Amino acid sequence: MEISAMRAKLLADLAKYPLCNFFLRACVERMSNKEIEDDLAEEPDLSLLGHFDKPDQMGGLQELFVRTMKTFGLSKEELKAKSEFNFDVYDMEGFESVRAVFRVANALSEEGFTQFRFLGGTGLADLGAATNGQQWFIEVKTVVLQTKPQVIEFGGKSETLIVDKFQPGSRNIAEYVETVSKLIAGNHIQIARRQLLNTVKQLGAAKKMAAIAVNLFAAPFFLDCENLEEVVARLRGKRSGWELDYLSDIDVLAFLTDHLHLF
Repeated sequence: MEISAMRAKLLADLAKYPLCNFFLRACVERMSNKEIEDDLAEEPDLSLLGHFDKPDQMGGLQELFVRTMKTFGLSKEELKAKSEFNFDVYDMEGFESVRAVFRVANALSEEGFTQFRFLGGTGLADLGAATNGQQWFIEVKTVVLQTKPQVIEFGGKSETLIVDKFQPGSRNIAEYVETVSKLIAGNHIQIARRQLLNTVKQLGAAKKMAAIAVNLFAAPFFLDCENLEEVVARLRGKRSGWELDYLSDIDVLAFLTDHLHLF
């Protein structure tokens, strides 16, 4: 199919979902031919366009926008303007990040948090919120899916599957927990901590939450509540080989896998 025809089909599929169409149509219209080709060649979880013809997935994205508008008390126009992400430009990393912020806010709203707002500003946390009269600043980080081919034995037969990059070849849960803990300690928590402390310095006292939105194939299996407790113990410096308390000055660490975990 020629790119012009492919683009027309993508836009026709997108138009079936009014909010998805509102937020993403300009992006698709402005994408270069190469961007469209490259995106459609990506693994499903790293593609934007590859989901447009899948009703379940697009229905889920439509519902995400609906819930987020309700959580923040914003119109679609206000949400697009205030979310600190340019929906009109193709940026999958940025799209995954803003989607993580939406998901975390929606999940926290189910735990009684209210008064959500985007803080904006360089070096500040992503969100402000409140619960029981207590103000909170919330910084959201995303563990983005990365995949690799892996040969797995099934009943004496070998089959190559695309699996989560962080899944160990042994499929040993303790190894997986250690790997994810190192990833979070090295690339996420320290930055989140600095942003939260800077937000308090600039905007005033509040409790501080770092939220990790996990987008991994194996996360719901490997990172259940018990294993997430092991991640937190490592980040608190309470396991062998983990001497630093990466969570100092952070009041709550949240993980969002297939549901929200608060520590």
